[in-house]
Amino acid sequence: MSTAPGQAGWSADAPADEADVLVALRFAERAARKAVAEELAGSGLHTGQELVLAKLLHHGSLPVAKLAKVLDVEVPTATKTTQRMEAAGLVRRVKSAADARQVGIELTDRGVELAHTVQEIYDRAGRRALAALSPEDRRIMRNLLWTITSTLEP
Repeated sequence: MSTAPGQAGWSADAPADEADVLVALRFAERAARKAVAEELAGSGLHTGQELVLAKLLHHGSLPVAKLAKVLDVEVPTATKTTQRMEAAGLVRRVKSAADARQVGIELTDRGVELAHTVQEIYDRAGRRALAALSPEDRRIMRNLLWTITSTLEP
């Protein structure tokens, strides 16, 4: 197995100080992002659009401001992304039935199809990334990662 640049001299038995853990997290995140990006390369999606597809598939129609919040991006970023995706036929704008002044973003049929493809890509990348971990290790890791995230998020 090859050694990642941040792994030089790495040992599972060595003490893990805070910096070591954060460096390992950064390398793991980068490797995961790269694995997904390689599989998404032929999809025509731009970076971040796969997350929009996933969130809209999960939540259904959302106003741009709420979509920005669930994506943890600024509203102008979500607006530009959804405009690009609308031009590509992946999403459409729909007026809210409850409030005609509200406009939601929802997936088109093509967007739903691509969202399912993206889910399959994430599933494959996840299986590859976690192949060496037991189900219990996966559960513990997931919980630890969410704990770290909630601790660092404002």
